[in-house]
Amino acid sequence: MDRQISLINNEEFDSLDKAKKSKIYFLCLQDLKSNPLNQIYEERDTKEDLEELILSIRENGLQQPLTVSKSDTGYVLLSGHRRMKALSRLFAEKEEVKYNGIVLGEDNIPVIIQYVYKTQEEQFRALVASNCYRHLSKETNMKLIAEAVKIYNRTLSKGDLDPGRTRDNIARLANVSGRSVQRYVDFGKKGEPVKMKDSVKNETVQQAERKKLMKRLASMENYFTGMDTSNYNQDDLQKMKAEAIPLINIIMQRLDIDVGEL
Repeated sequence: MDRQISLINNEEFDSLDKAKKSKIYFLCLQDLKSNPLNQIYEERDTKEDLEELILSIRENGLQQPLTVSKSDTGYVLLSGHRRMKALSRLFAEKEEVKYNGIVLGEDNIPVIIQYVYKTQEEQFRALVASNCYRHLSKETNMKLIAEAVKIYNRTLSKGDLDPGRTRDNIARLANVSGRSVQRYVDFGKKGEPVKMKDSVKNETVQQAERKKLMKRLASMENYFTGMDTSNYNQDDLQKMKAEAIPLINIIMQRLDIDVGEL
């Protein structure tokens, strides 16, 4: 049975106005279902992240309610998969967990019911929106684009054609750049189903080659870092710098490598 309270608390929401319009429901843990599409994002989650979250909830309580949408089989999570895992662990270990001073249990998990999403496209859009703040890897973006392609093709098969460009429609669905979509998607003819490029199948090979090249760049960096430049005059050093920097920048851009990865 659902229990509902109104919560007005500007510490838990972006604004007091948003808090006034939000209602917190307390639902049973068993009624909350993981969103299958969330597996796309789970590769960014680490064991350490979960342990840190458990420690935070143990010491400070649950800071934010989970966000769900209603479905025929229960309530599907849009945001809060790690929080649900953390709560399950803490309940299993018989630890007390509080939210705004309320002691929580498996029968009263605070959630915001955002909307009743009737289609997979609506759920996918909502899941993407709830994770828009996360820094995603290329692999995650590729998975999002692949899912967006499936949804786009289903729309085409129903005859619901969007007048916009195919690339931009897929990019909006996955919340990625049009350039990213262009890299992975073969568009074919206008009005026909699109598909992922065959080159995506070789992504793991490309990743391996990329890692080798990154190691070589790191080796070069270590060599030049430890190089004794005492025998070089300033003019020589400036010439070396002028020649090396453009070359390194070209390599970095071609491989799409961030300096922090070295």
